Amino acid sequence: MNILATYHPADKDYGLMKIDEPSTPYHSMVGDDEDALSDSETTEALTPDILARKLTAAAESSEPKCRVREQESSEDEDSDLSPEEREKKRQFEMKRKLHYNEGLNIKLARQLISKDLHDEEEDEEMSETAAGESMNTEESNQG
Repeated sequence: MNILATYHPADKDYGLMKIDEPSTPYHSMVGDDEDALSDSETTEALTPDILARKLTAAAESSEPKCRVREQESSEDEDSDLSPEEREKKRQFEMKRKLHYNEGLNIKLARQLISKDLHDEEEDEEMSETAAGESMNTEESNQG
């Protein structure tokens, strides 16, 4: 009896979940006519002449759906800024150029690596010659 009460409580409703969210809004076609067809649902065959007419009519009758914003020159932006802001912007752009100049950074890194390798080679040569001299002095002391 406890198992039935635990797994199947009397107040639990299985499979009859209620959804409390609003339905998805549906926008019907502009004409709102049931018999209206969109351009893609027309029954006539689409020939190049009909397509050309539709394209020219659409181009002449409406504005473009999206507009491309023209790039404003930095001079126009600079004219709106105060002298302190202009100087700050100039310093920022200079620091950005220095920071993102990866070609120069790679060249400097290569130079540092080659310098370190060259220094290590010199240190090895120095240690070899120093070891050789100490062996010579030990041999002379023993002989």
